[in-house]
Amino acid sequence: MIPKEPYTPCCSRSAAQFTPQPPYPYYSPQPPYGQPTGWYVPPQPPSPHQLERRALRRDGNFVGGILLAITAGTQLTFSVLVFFLMLCGVLTFDQLQQPLLGMSKMTYLLLYAGVYTFAMLVPALLVALCSGRRYFPLSPHERVNAGDTFFGVLAAMGLCMAANVVAGIVAGFLEQLGAKVPETPDLLEHTPQSLLLYMAVFAVLPALIEELLLRGYVLRSLRPYGDWFAVTVSALVFGLMHGNIEQIPFAFCVGMALGWLCVMTDNIWLCVAVHFCNNAMSCLMEYFTLDMSTEDAGLFNTIVIYAVLFIGLIALLVRRSELFRRLPRKSLLTGGERFGTLLSAPAFLIAVLLMGIITIWEAVM
Repeated sequence: MIPKEPYTPCCSRSAAQFTPQPPYPYYSPQPPYGQPTGWYVPPQPPSPHQLERRALRRDGNFVGGILLAITAGTQLTFSVLVFFLMLCGVLTFDQLQQPLLGMSKMTYLLLYAGVYTFAMLVPALLVALCSGRRYFPLSPHERVNAGDTFFGVLAAMGLCMAANVVAGIVAGFLEQLGAKVPETPDLLEHTPQSLLLYMAVFAVLPALIEELLLRGYVLRSLRPYGDWFAVTVSALVFGLMHGNIEQIPFAFCVGMALGWLCVMTDNIWLCVAVHFCNNAMSCLMEYFTLDMSTEDAGLFNTIVIYAVLFIGLIALLVRRSELFRRLPRKSLLTGGERFGTLLSAPAFLIAVLLMGIITIWEAVM
């Protein structure tokens, strides 16, 4: 016979055990280990705020994993490839000391395109697959009519030119403080073939790959917690990803413009178009100023930038109702809680710190 449990007089029980709290407790003859017999209150389910924090921390770790993969790929791929070519006898030690590794500009551009594509795409896509993000980041997208597409691209281009002006002011200030501006190699020749390859490498590839990663994965993963929160974080990441203290202000402002266009139209292909137009315009300006003096080139660039800025402002005024619609708040958390929760994701925090250290190192050394 199973012995009965000893009777506990009611006077020895606390009053809380007799005061049911919603959800009302139930009597459990077999309570959890270590709990007294009698009335047992089951654990409360997490609140909606706690569930959102957990989801944001999970998505923050995914974004951080993407950023760590991009950082590792861009920092290691080229060095590993050069070391492998030296082992195979394709490159010599003397070529390492020469500009462009002793290659022609066209050959070096092709090498750079292959390294850039592999370093940016392959590690990030592996992280996405391992995290269960098996959707194509450039879809789905909403259909946008031709008028909104035309004026939206012009408006975003105007914002990019405004970012260019701001970045020029910040760059001048940083140079006065002694920040080191990295020199970019001269890879453009005054031939149509060189221009086409140059635009393919610096306009087509970045527009597709960077929008796929930054707006397709980063912004899309953070949109459930608020559109402007996702736009701001993706723009900050876009700036840090460039690893150049001179380009960070410009890249951040451009990232804000691209993210704004993405959430207003729900069409990432417009961001790809604006990204391509911005980089292609920069390539064309560099091409047309190859034979100009420094003063003439500066004047030409200034005229083009302010002309596009003026056209973009007109486009903003024409389509302001469609391009500045009010976005609903999606998150239960405040802005500070969202940023704090995101920074509490270990992968995201490590990635941001690592990219910041690399940027500072490049500026100082």
